[in-house]
Amino acid sequence: MKKTKTTTDSASALFWVVVGILACYGATRLGLGSVTEPGAGFIFFWSGMILAVLSLIVFAQSRRNAEDTVEEAVQIDWAKIALVLLSLFLYGVFLERLGFALTTFILMSFLLGWIERTSWGRSLSVAGAAALTTYAIFELWLKIRLPK
Repeated sequence: MKKTKTTTDSASALFWVVVGILACYGATRLGLGSVTEPGAGFIFFWSGMILAVLSLIVFAQSRRNAEDTVEEAVQIDWAKIALVLLSLFLYGVFLERLGFALTTFILMSFLLGWIERTSWGRSLSVAGAAALTTYAIFELWLKIRLPK
């Protein structure tokens, strides 16, 4: 039996719903705290909740489009997968040495420019904006210490 894109989308969406629910459950065991004084599980709870809701939306869309879907062969590009995994590993290795902003900028530039084949001008501008925005959110607004 061939798998359709709809079947694959539905199955993966349900998987991520379960992961989101498990994250919410684990977060409640850590303690949620409040908005003004968040507990250890606060961010994990809301991340899991967002993941579950977005996955339910994907599931609903895949079911709605089920009758319009034509079977297609899904080609898996193992070279891209290996490059992404290697880049994430290297991100973890160099994060402490190069700092959050620079390492994030390099990772995003590589993923957008090399893996996704976006123009380098756009890749560098999006990577710069992403690195600076996340740095501002975590370091400046939330006061979370990031590697310099």
